[in-house]
Amino acid sequence: MNEKNLEYLKDGLKYLGFGEKLNQALEDKIKQQPTEFSLMTVGEFKKANGTDTVDYKLDFQKSTQTDMYFFNRYHATVKGEDAAADKTQTVYINKNTGITAKEAYNLLSGRAVHKELVNAEDKPYKAWLQLDFNEKDKNDNHKIKQYHEAYGYKLEEVLKRHPIKEMENDEQKVKVLKSLAKGNTTAVTFAKDNKEEKMFIEANPKFKSVDIYDAQMRKVFQGAKEKQEPGKSQEKKETLSKAADDDDGNTKETKSKSRRVGV
Repeated sequence: MNEKNLEYLKDGLKYLGFGEKLNQALEDKIKQQPTEFSLMTVGEFKKANGTDTVDYKLDFQKSTQTDMYFFNRYHATVKGEDAAADKTQTVYINKNTGITAKEAYNLLSGRAVHKELVNAEDKPYKAWLQLDFNEKDKNDNHKIKQYHEAYGYKLEEVLKRHPIKEMENDEQKVKVLKSLAKGNTTAVTFAKDNKEEKMFIEANPKFKSVDIYDAQMRKVFQGAKEKQEPGKSQEKKETLSKAADDDDGNTKETKSKSRRVGV
């Protein structure tokens, strides 16, 4: 068994948010030297009225020329109330890097994620990614909308238009920006008229804005609550706790730096 290759794959799993719980299963599989194999794990992410469950299937393949294995892709499925409501996306891995487990969940929840990508000439660039649930590609994946830097979405400038207390502190500002870039629903404090109010925000690159929700996860627009169907807002949105910036979520095994990304 190629020990260096095994450690490299373990590092990739950790960076991508799958932690270390799959390490033993990974090692056991590689010892058997199959041509290809898959590992299964489950992620749980808190939201306003409960927990979302995400099934992950990780695919590995052996080189045709050496004893090395490669982590090529994983499939993320957010479980709905029934199978028809499930949402699935295949995420492709490039040299141990790509969309993390938490970011895949955020994308499948409809939120946007900011990543570094590579073009056809292998040159890096940055863009916001968001899934289009109305259209799929030839591989049955949801098509991905990209909003490049030239599109003009400047998140920090957008946030400065709102009375967000955290933007007045450099350390807190960086945390908010990083959390939003990962696709999280992020808790902030609105300070207005000598009052402070807990709010939640999400990046919205398409409309060069942020979506704003009150403490009960009801959408707010220019200070006025928008009309919604009863119960819909809380079902949709994720409430952040201490792990707002934790890409690992709470993953558990069921069986057995800026980086580039392939999706």
